[in-house]
Amino acid sequence: MGTAQDTAHGTVEGTHRAADGVAEAVKEVGATVGDTVQQAPEQVERGTRGSPLAAGLIAFGAGMLASALFPATDAEERAGRRLREHSDELLEPGKRAALEAVREVRDEMREPATQAVEEIKAAAQEAAETTKEEARGAGRDTVEGLARTAHDAVGEVRDTPAGPASS
Repeated sequence: MGTAQDTAHGTVEGTHRAADGVAEAVKEVGATVGDTVQQAPEQVERGTRGSPLAAGLIAFGAGMLASALFPATDAEERAGRRLREHSDELLEPGKRAALEAVREVRDEMREPATQAVEEIKAAAQEAAETTKEEARGAGRDTVEGLARTAHDAVGEVRDTPAGPASS
């Protein structure tokens, strides 16, 4: 069995080794993070090359993230409060303009829509009349054809010599 001094010496050595290991791990993580941060702009540039919309969205997101990290200043709080208090006043002209635009579009579209409905009705009525006339013509042709066939059949029966009489 070892002495208390041996145990303490072993513990100190173990602690030093653990501290050295932690320091080395921290250095490695720091280097990796540093490399990643240094490479980030290049990666973003490569990812967004030829896509300005993606670049804009990334910049917007970065701005939102940065603004979320910092607390609002007193001036920003006051401006936000005033904006909330006066939002109805600020939005009212826009609401009125939008409603007026809807009314104008509705009024402008009413006449063309009515004309389109009338044209559709007229076309449907014309198609119905045409179909009715064609059906009458086809019926007339069929009746005439049947009458000729019946007339011909009667003529053939008359022209056929009578067979032996049955007594």
